[in-house]
Amino acid sequence: MSELVAQLIWNGLVTGALIALVALGLTLIYGIAGFIQFAHGEIVALGAYNFMVFHKLMGWEIIPAVGISVLIMIIIGLILERFFFRPVREKDPMIPLVISIGLSIGLQAIILIFFGPNILTISDKTHASISIFGDKILATPSQIIAIISAVILMIGLGVFLKKSKIGKYLRAVASNREVAQVFGMNIDNSMKWIFGIGAGMAALAGIFLGFEQNLEPLMGVHISVKAFSAVILGAVGSIRGAIIGAFLIGLTESLLVGMGVIPSGFTSAIPFVILIGMLLLRPEGLFGNRFESLRR
Repeated sequence: MSELVAQLIWNGLVTGALIALVALGLTLIYGIAGFIQFAHGEIVALGAYNFMVFHKLMGWEIIPAVGISVLIMIIIGLILERFFFRPVREKDPMIPLVISIGLSIGLQAIILIFFGPNILTISDKTHASISIFGDKILATPSQIIAIISAVILMIGLGVFLKKSKIGKYLRAVASNREVAQVFGMNIDNSMKWIFGIGAGMAALAGIFLGFEQNLEPLMGVHISVKAFSAVILGAVGSIRGAIIGAFLIGLTESLLVGMGVIPSGFTSAIPFVILIGMLLLRPEGLFGNRFESLRR
C-alpha cells in the first residue's frame, strides 16, 4: 500500500508541475491584461505538435527540437498579443475574452487541418521507467526532467518578478495600470513580456505532456481546464496561489482515481467539481482577497 501511495503522489506531482506551467501563464495574462486567455490551451497543444514535427518527423535531437518549438510558440504568443489583443486592450474586458474563445476554436481547427483527428505519439527511448527513492517509485526520465524544469521555472519566474527591473515594471502595471503609465512605464512592452513568457511555459508544458500521453487536438483544452481551476483555487492573479492550486489538483486527481475513490472515467470532472466548489464557497481563492491582482 505504501508503494502505491508513493507512486500516486509522484504521478500527482508530475501532473501538478505541468498544470502549474500552464496556470502561471494564465495568471500572468490575467494579472496584467485583465482577462482569461482561453486560447492558452491551444498554445500547449501546438507546442507538443511542433516538437513532434521537429523531433520525430524531422529527426532533430531533443534539445534543439525543444528550443525551436518553444521559440515558435513565443513568436505565436507575441503575434496573438499584437494583432488580436492589443487593439482591444482598452475596451470592455469581455471583448478580448470573446476573441480568445474564437482563437481557441480557430487554433483547434488549424491543428485538425495539419495533423488530423488521429491520436499521435512521441516515441522515444526516454519512455523507459527507472526506479527511484529506494525502488518505491517508477519514473521516466521525462517525468524527472519535467519536475526539475518546472521547479526551476517557477523559482526563476518568482525571482524575475521580484528582483529584475522588468519584473518590477510588470508588477507595477498589474497593481495599477494608470499610475504605471503616469510614471512612464510602457504597457505594450509589458504585454509582450507576459504573452511571450506565458507562451514559452505553455509550450514546455505541452512537450512534457506529449511524453506523458498521446497527442490529440483537444489535449490543450483538458490541461487548460485544470490550470484554470488551479488559478481559481489558489487565488486569481496570485503566482503562489496558481502553483499551490496546480499541485493540489494534480495530487487530488491522482490519489482519488488511483485509490479507487472515483472511477477513472470521471477524471476529467474533478477539476470542474473543484472549480465549482471553490467559486461557491470561497470565490477569492485560498490565498488571496477577492480577485486580487498580480502582487505575490
